[in-house]
Amino acid sequence: MVRPKKSESVAIGLRVKTGRATAVVLSGPASAPVVLARKSIQLWDPAIPESHQPYHAELELPPSESARAVPRALEAVERVALAKLRELIEEVRDSRHSICGVALVAGSATDPESIRNPHMRAHAREGQLFPHALAAAAKLLRIPALTIVEADAFAKAAVALSKTPDALKHEVTELGRAVGKPWGIEEKTAAAAAWLLIASP
Repeated sequence: MVRPKKSESVAIGLRVKTGRATAVVLSGPASAPVVLARKSIQLWDPAIPESHQPYHAELELPPSESARAVPRALEAVERVALAKLRELIEEVRDSRHSICGVALVAGSATDPESIRNPHMRAHAREGQLFPHALAAAAKLLRIPALTIVEADAFAKAAVALSKTPDALKHEVTELGRAVGKPWGIEEKTAAAAAWLLIASP
């Protein structure tokens, strides 16, 4: 990880998906941020396969088995999320710099219980499970956390930075040139979310 200057803010952006997240660590100032690190994080325990998609397991397993497996899988998600976020934060702190916050980007804010199709409802519940687990982990680690949906990430960051969303997307793309590939939509969204935190008072 690149060492930031002491006068600069550092934020972590995480584009969270089912079972994993893409993390981008950004250092300020907001006028000229730099990518310090980028990594992929696994948020489930291979020793507990159901923890990859706990609510799918609830649909697929016999009731007596799912009653045991699903709570165990949910506990595993919480445990892994805490361990992975702590590890990432410690990597940043090893650079002798504090973190201003963690921005979590979820896919949707739709209430899963409003979805009638059981399979789609399971997807939606899992789409919220992993961001919620990371938010709870951030609280335990005493790190400020902000959760936003993907569709709002660039718009909210653009407002905070007094830029247009298109201009911000171009600048985020340019940020990735220093770190190389992969720098796809997940990395860009995570970077925009981290930039939002750096720009916020």
